[in-house]
Parts: sequence; structure tokens; C-alpha cells
Amino acid sequence: MIKRIGALLLGSLITVSLVACSGGGQNPPTTPDGKPTGSISVICYEAGFGTKWLDEMAAQFESAFDVDVTVKKSYVNGELVSLLNENAQNDDVVMALGSMFAAQDSGFLTDLTQVYDSIPEGSTQSIKDSMNPAIYNKLVADDGKIYQMNWADPVCGLILNKTVLDEIFPEGYDVPNTTDELIAFCDDIKGTGVYPFSLSTSVCYWDYMHWVWWAQYEGYDNYIDYYWGYYQKEQEDGTTVRTLAENGEVLDMPGRLESVKVAEKLLKKSNGYVHKFADSMSYQEAQIAFVGQGYAGEDMTECAMMVNGQWLENEVQSYLMTKPQELVMIKTPIISSIVDTLEDKNMTDATLSAVIDAIDMGETSYEGVSSHDFDRIVEARQMVYSATFDHCAAIPAKSDNKPLAMEFLKFMASNLGQSIYADYLNGLTMPYGYDVGDNVSDFVASRYENFPDYIPVCIDFSSPLVYRQGLTAYTTGNGAGLDGILYQGNTAEWVIQDTKTTLMASWDNIMLAAKK
Repeated sequence: MIKRIGALLLGSLITVSLVACSGGGQNPPTTPDGKPTGSISVICYEAGFGTKWLDEMAAQFESAFDVDVTVKKSYVNGELVSLLNENAQNDDVVMALGSMFAAQDSGFLTDLTQVYDSIPEGSTQSIKDSMNPAIYNKLVADDGKIYQMNWADPVCGLILNKTVLDEIFPEGYDVPNTTDELIAFCDDIKGTGVYPFSLSTSVCYWDYMHWVWWAQYEGYDNYIDYYWGYYQKEQEDGTTVRTLAENGEVLDMPGRLESVKVAEKLLKKSNGYVHKFADSMSYQEAQIAFVGQGYAGEDMTECAMMVNGQWLENEVQSYLMTKPQELVMIKTPIISSIVDTLEDKNMTDATLSAVIDAIDMGETSYEGVSSHDFDRIVEARQMVYSATFDHCAAIPAKSDNKPLAMEFLKFMASNLGQSIYADYLNGLTMPYGYDVGDNVSDFVASRYENFPDYIPVCIDFSSPLVYRQGLTAYTTGNGAGLDGILYQGNTAEWVIQDTKTTLMASWDNIMLAAKK
């Protein structure tokens, strides 16, 4: 565990930080000796990361100064975002689960530019300069300001139970690089009597896979363009032009179908890759089964893999204490059909996998592969589903305590704040450049090893087509995503057509948001 900083040392260090990093903005009320004073309330959604870190962070912040920090918890998914959208949130710092871009667009959030421009304690660069540019740039508004700040940096994808895999493959095994290899791996696992995947169809965790496969196939920019209503229109000379999809052309992106085809293969119940009680288990029960505890005493069969997020270890910590399991997060296998988009459309899956191995070893080229194709595969390898934009903090514009609230956010991003966060979450940190060193669990180490500077794939919540008109990736699943739909035996073609039919019914309104 990372040692906590004493309040006396904390106070002396942050006093310097607050004076040095005020960023030229409005300063909080201070005592005669220059320390900030006053009170703020901070509310956070009780999600997979818990809130013990926030309790400790608030306690250390207030103990160093003449301030009071009231920490509140929200247990209703979507509650905090709804209150922000209605300008009815009365707390000073809001840490929500869900998109804040609608509230931002309505002018209900405070400009945090001076927070991002500040250099927090323990750092030599500003908060914005310490971040993954792909995350920071997505948060910058059209006016050049920034109104949201991440309180978590979760990546999501394929997690292996290495303990189980080492038991069933004592001679070793290869981690799959491609989706064809993943399917073959599942066949090998199934042959040992172990479930390849633990799954609950009540949640949409497989979005973390097939959305990435979609982005890998199309390329990141084209994937993001979907949420803005644009597609690449082919010209007579074979080139393409970015064009507004006024007739819904973007819904026909081939990567959408290709990605769901892979998910269909892996999730269909009759194929036997998924736990047979997937449609009975809650997501908590599926996680418990994944870490070797079985399902409700009915089925004690072990599970080799699960699609989940980096919060998983925190959520199953008590079960890992009773039955230790080594969990490892791996890079998302690249969709094998990406070769259809390459210059070399005859590239074999074996060659594709070899190129991926070369990329993982730091190579910048591969013999016989064009620079175009190599770069496409590099980009695909860097992609991972990110829930970072679902975990944002903001200060409501109506807050009367903005200066002190900003100081709290600066402290949150400081080395001291991040050490507290990491202390409670086995070494996980927010995206502010804090080096946690070796004081991490093996699971967290695998997260950092595989996703140091990743390309974040998710719904582009910053698009007005999304937050004004509800443009989404797929409309099937009754809120549970495609997991249950595909598990039941529906085809990828059905999913794409059903989604197209639903979205086209409101496409004119969706296009209005694109033209504003």
C-alpha cells in the first residue's frame, strides 16, 4: 500500500501549491496566514471504484486548512447527470457517472481552464500537459474552454483469469492477437470443460469489445464521424470525401456489421463459449463466477475470461481474499477482417498476428507490409474502450463556492491527491500523469503495461447528435446492449437492420442537430 501523507506535511506543501498555481483566476477566501477557508460539498456516484478514496481525500484536504468538505454519495445511476441537466444540482463539485455535455452546452458548468493550466503539487507541468492528449482534446469545448475533469481513467476490455488458464494449459498458451485467434482460443478452452467467458446478459459489457472492433475496422476518425453524422462518400476516381449522411448513409458503415458478426459468434448460446447461466446471473454473480466462486452453488465450472473494466478487481476484492486468483487485462484483439481495408487484402491472419507481435515489441515496420497497412494496424492496436468520459467531475455554474471547489480539483490531480486515490484502488490513478511506481497489484500492472497511451473508443458524447437527439450505436437490447440479443441467437445482420430502421424514423431530427 502507498503510505499516506501526514496532514502537517500536506498543509505546508499545498499552501505553496495554492499560491503558486492560482492560474490568475479568482482565489478562494483566505485566513490571515494565506490559507483558503470556507466550505464545499462534493457528491460522487458510488460506482465500481467506491468512494473511500474520496472520503480520505476530503479529510486530508480539510485537515490542512480552515475548510469543511462535506462528502455525499449518490446511489442512483443517472441521478447526478439529470440534476445537472436541469440546473438543479446544489453541490459544489459533482462527480457523476454519465455524460455532462448536455449540461455543458446549456451553460450550467463552470469553466475549469485555470484548473487545467495550474501546476499541481509534486509536478513540473500543468495538469493539461500531463494528460493523454486524446482525452484532453475531447474535453475542450468549441469556445476553447474546458468544463469537465476526469475522476477516473477506466479502460475496459478482455480480462483473463490467468490462474484458470495456467491450470488447464500447463504447457502454456498464446494470448490471442486477432479475433480469429480469439475464437480458436475459445474452442481450446471449451475443450477442457471450462467456460471461455463469464457473462451476464443484464449489462452491456460486450460493447467494450465490438465497438473497438468497429473502430479498428473503419479507422478511428471514421468511427468518431459516425456520431457526428458523416461518412466517406466514394467518388468516381476512387477517392472518398467526408460527407454529411443526410439519408442515413453512415448507418451502413461495413465495420458495424463486421464487428457485430464477431460478437455474434462468441456470444450465441448455442456456440457454447458463454456461461450457461448468463441469462440468469446478475453482473455481480457473473464476476463472482469469473473469480472461481461458481454460480449460486448450482454450477461451479470455472471461467477463463470476462469482458469488464479496470474496476473489476476493486469490486471482487473480498472474493479474491478468500480464493486468490491472478487476473490480467490484455490488449483488445484486432478484428481479423481489418485486412479487407488494407492495401494487402490477401494478408493472412498469421501475418496479421506477426505484425501485431512486432508492434508490441516496438518495431516501426514489418518486411513485406506497406507503411499504410502497418500504420493502420498500429492504430488498431492502440485502441481500447474507455469509460473515462463517463467519469467526469464538474462545478455547477450556480455554485457560490467556485474558488475553493477549484482548489479541491487541483488537489485531486496533485501527486498527494493521486497517492490517496491509488492507495485505495490498488494503484489505479486518474489521467494526470502520476507515477505510482511498483506499488500496484498485478492486475493494475497489466492495465498500465498494455494501455500506456491508448486511443479511447466510446460513444462520442461531445456530439450534439448524441446529447441532443440521442444518436447511439445500436438501438436493440432494451437498455442491456447487444449481449442478451446475441446470446439469444439474433444475427448481426438483424441487429444492423433493426437499428437502421429505428434511427431512420428520427433521422431528420438527428440531422437538425448536425446542421446547427
